Amino acid sequence: MAEAYLNSLQLDGWTALSSGTAATVHKEINLPNHALTLELLGRHGVREFAKAGYADQLTQARLEKTDITVCLNQRVYDEGRQIVTFTSPPIVWSVADVGEPGRMSAAESDRLRYREEAYQEIAANVGRLVADISAANRRTAS
Repeated sequence: MAEAYLNSLQLDGWTALSSGTAATVHKEINLPNHALTLELLGRHGVREFAKAGYADQLTQARLEKTDITVCLNQRVYDEGRQIVTFTSPPIVWSVADVGEPGRMSAAESDRLRYREEAYQEIAANVGRLVADISAANRRTAS
């Protein structure tokens, strides 16, 4: 969601890449969730900015292509530390993903609502990130 949303802003010099800490391991289980996420992105008009296929697995090589690393939450950061060596301290948000504590339910209506809530939180965090980096760049340039 963050990758698609940030890329939809079409900011000059910015490209987002997302990777999952267990994308490969949980691919079969997560494919139905991935389809629902793509539907949500479509409702928000940012589907075209999502990657064409399923999520990419976090690897050291992918991480080393980045200037800034953001982890969705502490769990993702902890899992990431088991897979890669962060080259600089990542930004760790506090967004609970669907199926994590606070966003767990067997009811499809709840899962749809939780996915929307997660999207809204991610969009707000991306907005703050862009504003913070833009402000820092303006201070550096002056």
